[in-house]
Amino acid sequence: MTLPRTLRSSAFLLAAVPFFGIATGALFPIVALRLEELGLPKGLVGAATSLYYVGALLGAVTYGAVIRRVGYRAGFAGAALIAAAATLGLTASEDAAAWLVLRLAGGYALGAYYATVDSWVQALGDRSTRGTLFAIYETIRLAATAVGPALLIWGVLQQSLLLVAAAYVVAILPAWLNPPPEEARLKRFDWHGMAQIARCLPLPLVVAFCGGAANASFYGLSAIYAGGIGLAPATLALFVACVLVAPAIVGVPLGALADRTRRMAVAAGCAAVALTVALLLASLGTPPVWLSIGGGMVVGGLLVPLYALGLSRMTDAVGETDALAAATAGLLAYNLGAFAGPAVTGVAMQAVGPIGLYASLATVAAIAAAAALADLAPGRCCAET
Repeated sequence: MTLPRTLRSSAFLLAAVPFFGIATGALFPIVALRLEELGLPKGLVGAATSLYYVGALLGAVTYGAVIRRVGYRAGFAGAALIAAAATLGLTASEDAAAWLVLRLAGGYALGAYYATVDSWVQALGDRSTRGTLFAIYETIRLAATAVGPALLIWGVLQQSLLLVAAAYVVAILPAWLNPPPEEARLKRFDWHGMAQIARCLPLPLVVAFCGGAANASFYGLSAIYAGGIGLAPATLALFVACVLVAPAIVGVPLGALADRTRRMAVAAGCAAVALTVALLLASLGTPPVWLSIGGGMVVGGLLVPLYALGLSRMTDAVGETDALAAATAGLLAYNLGAFAGPAVTGVAMQAVGPIGLYASLATVAAIAAAAALADLAPGRCCAET
């Protein structure tokens, strides 16, 4: 299948992604500000955030069964409607317990969305186009999520929440118009299929885990690192913006390269370069501004796409008919990395200072490189071709 044909088959789905991304990106600051506006304790903000990610993990690992039963289009609609209902609930209640439940439900909707769209995009591509298509999807998603906080210009948080709920609902229409993959060929989703993937393809799962750890560590701690090395506020903001946008810049070229070569070879190369640069930045302590920004972009830009490379590798091996199981396994690994990464990195930064960020990321890169290289060894189960 050619890339133009693949893009045509996924055009409506890709058009739905910005609505969901903008809504999701807007919710994080809106929820925090709304909780503060209600005078609720700051500990509740942390609890609500934690429950959101617990819900996302639950949605990612359980929603495959729903998709298999109702199909991709109805599955997408279900995830969007749950997200919209949870958001509308935030406008109707000021009760702390209700907010915690609603954030759990909103997180579940996000995990369900990723299980739906990640596997849908994977199933619409093939070995020659999957990496590029998924990278295009990720670029659109990242850009839309970054735009989301702009909804705060409305000023009134209640109105912003209504706009978020509306964006979730609007996303249903283009997704519904997108042709699904040949669902009759999709195998029944079950945990046995996931267990088989874990047994046969543990190394791509490790690569996906490393992508989650790197992504969450950069999102959560890059600003603390920048402040710790003494960057001025304006430069700090530039550093964070550049680090977070880097994966969107390199994602499509890396995906296209992986489509033409071997995904784990690309993953190993990305991890090796990131490891080298991370060790350099850690050894310098306080690098020049240009090197701190450029080096951060290299490390973040090359480590974050590891999830896409690991997931595509698994889908290549099991085929489009098992895209649901592959995506669920990949999301589980990614989320576990996202939970573990910031915690370990935070401990490292507390122990050795700001350079702990890059010491931790160098470790993640080394693990990813070793796993990717091991997966390339002859005789591997489901060897990559």
